[in-house]
Amino acid sequence: MGAAILSGVLESCSRAQANGEEPKISRFIATVNSEGSADALQRRFEAYADRFDVRRGENVTAMREADIVLLAFKPYMVDLVLRQPGVREALAGKLIISVLVGSPPAKLEEAIFNRDSDFDWGEIPRKEQGKPLYIKRAMLNIAAEFRESMTVIETTNMPRQYEEITEWIFLQLGKIQPVAPDLFDIGGVLAGASGALLSVAFDGMLDGAVKQGLKRADAKKILTQSLFSMAKLLENEHPAVLRERFSSPKGTTIDGLLSLEEDRARYAFSKAVIASTKRSLEIGK
Repeated sequence: MGAAILSGVLESCSRAQANGEEPKISRFIATVNSEGSADALQRRFEAYADRFDVRRGENVTAMREADIVLLAFKPYMVDLVLRQPGVREALAGKLIISVLVGSPPAKLEEAIFNRDSDFDWGEIPRKEQGKPLYIKRAMLNIAAEFRESMTVIETTNMPRQYEEITEWIFLQLGKIQPVAPDLFDIGGVLAGASGALLSVAFDGMLDGAVKQGLKRADAKKILTQSLFSMAKLLENEHPAVLRERFSSPKGTTIDGLLSLEEDRARYAFSKAVIASTKRSLEIGK
């Protein structure tokens, strides 16, 4: 996901500079663990070598040099990355954007400040040497690769310039939607996991088409475009209204809809969203 974000923002900044404009971000540093990852990133973004630098195992140095720090590693690596000596000082007063699943700000702060989970946060404000941490959570999906992502961004209190640059970054990857902190996990599931859930329905419909004689490749082409069309319609219509519009008396659509109701398809998808949200909350504890 980090590479997808990097791709969209690098491309936008390069385009701005080519048009004679000042790019929003002038320099990019990516840190990785392995030499293979470093080589892959350098090859992928070699066209931006004048503003892009890849480093292996230099997290703290990169944080110290950066004005904005994007956390895009695996959630289980939070302590490994953020408890390193010097991280707290390197991040003080800076914008920290996290796209980590199940990692609320309190969990990130606990690692950055090297405090235990039973630490009494009421005793000490969120400051270190007079400089606060500005943590902004965001959750997007893999369509960011094609600049078609939906990103939910947690609403927070921080300097307006940090809010604006965060919104700008994710607008380069698609659309954005602010959500309150207590709704971030469900918003993240809808933005990040819903595509995988819907792929189950997509796959089932393909199987049905093949059973009825259509080639899978042809069925996939037809169904993919139908979903694009439906997405456009859903931007302005409630799904129940669309179902009514599609359904004719004694028609094919109403028979299909009644079959789904008989198999409790809506309940199954509701249950899946609730389960994913609960799991996100569990990971964050």
